[in-house]
Amino acid sequence: MKPRKLLSLFFAFVLLLSLAACQKENQAKPNTEPPKAQTDTQKPAEQPAPTPTPAPTEVVEISFWHSMDGVFAEIVNQQVTTFNDTIGKEKGIKVTPVFQNWPGTEALTAAMSTDDVKNMPDVIQLYSESVNLIQNYERTVWAEDYLAKGNSAFQKSDLIPNAVANYTINERMIGLPYTLSSLMLYYNQDYFKQIGMETAPKTIAEMAEIMPKLVEKTDAEFGLNVRVQLYELENWIATQGSDGSWFGNNNSGRSGAMTELAADKDGSLEKFLGEWQKVVDSGVYKATRDSINDEFAAGMHAMVIMSSSRIPTIKNLVGDAFQWNIAPIPTVSASDIGGCTPSGSGLFMLNRGEEKQTNAAWEFMQFMVSPEAQAMWLSGTGYIPVNTKTKELDAYKAAVAEDSRLQIPYETSLKSSTKMVQSFCPNSGTVDGVIKEAMIAFGNGEADKDKTYQAIVEGAAKAFEEYYRANPLK
Repeated sequence: MKPRKLLSLFFAFVLLLSLAACQKENQAKPNTEPPKAQTDTQKPAEQPAPTPTPAPTEVVEISFWHSMDGVFAEIVNQQVTTFNDTIGKEKGIKVTPVFQNWPGTEALTAAMSTDDVKNMPDVIQLYSESVNLIQNYERTVWAEDYLAKGNSAFQKSDLIPNAVANYTINERMIGLPYTLSSLMLYYNQDYFKQIGMETAPKTIAEMAEIMPKLVEKTDAEFGLNVRVQLYELENWIATQGSDGSWFGNNNSGRSGAMTELAADKDGSLEKFLGEWQKVVDSGVYKATRDSINDEFAAGMHAMVIMSSSRIPTIKNLVGDAFQWNIAPIPTVSASDIGGCTPSGSGLFMLNRGEEKQTNAAWEFMQFMVSPEAQAMWLSGTGYIPVNTKTKELDAYKAAVAEDSRLQIPYETSLKSSTKMVQSFCPNSGTVDGVIKEAMIAFGNGEADKDKTYQAIVEGAAKAFEEYYRANPLK
């Protein structure tokens, strides 16, 4: 074959190899050109559904001890269920509510004595008189320590100020306010109209003055029914002066152990008893308490003094029988600041050895003081929402639109001085009994003002002495 023809065949063979290589490269190389714009007839490709956030694989279980029964227990269970189904489900926390007989401390005291962490709660509901039990306990987890981390779902400023102060010791919160009520004056508006009264009395003296008129001109048998015990007396001491007064020393136990009364030192106890003498002298005062709800609903009393948590009960009992309303309790003097001390309970955490449990307990406690959880109390129980943002919810607005009386204790609490707190009174049960016995004797005319004063001061001093003999201060 001629050399020229061989050369032509060689170049043809090289060209075929080049074409084959290009074709193979084009098949392997991805298309990097931008896609052409879709026409009206083209359908967009379906996007895959977003992958749901998986539930936590580990569930932290915590126990919550409470001492609520009846309708109150129903709301507690509703709150717990709501938490478990929402925040708990999201964060892998399950709360189990456990009922403990009031005041809910018997089982805890037994567990504390042997450090039996298996039989302790992670969160416990306690009342003010029981705070002494845990304030120096090594397993108590202070709410202030979690608030200091700065990532809480609420701020102290979101809560009613004197409710915060009620569980604050040396400027640190030991627990969170949970259920809140206040002492209120309930009065029969129909009876008031019959004597020409349109509004509730502002002072004890004004109340004492109208009491005989109410019995004389209406069907009431008594002008007033209230049994004065520790809580009631604390209210009339705390609401005195231009900024409130302390019932016990060391800011009623907030800046140190309460070892004695302060009300006998500053004159507030004597001042109250002097004004209460006018109530006793009216001759139409019932100093004992029997069936106060039913007796007021039956028209037996023109006025009664009791907790705001009774509003739904009185509403059901009275029905359409007569018109009634509530007001802040009358003050000792016209110049007093007035207001109310918070009653109810708080939530407290215990460290059972697992940080994940205390973290979960804090998540639960935050929910229980949230506006949504607090709104659950209002219409069913008359409890005051501790979170001021509850007022912004439709549930709150609907409840007060249906019964405007529910707003009165809330507004009274919101305006109350931070000095208005329940005392951390040692041996509170004994002190309560001393005051009750002395005030009933005073109200029944069996003791005068001076003997009543002496009985309260000496009885309280003896109770303190007995307590600190058994529980020496360190």
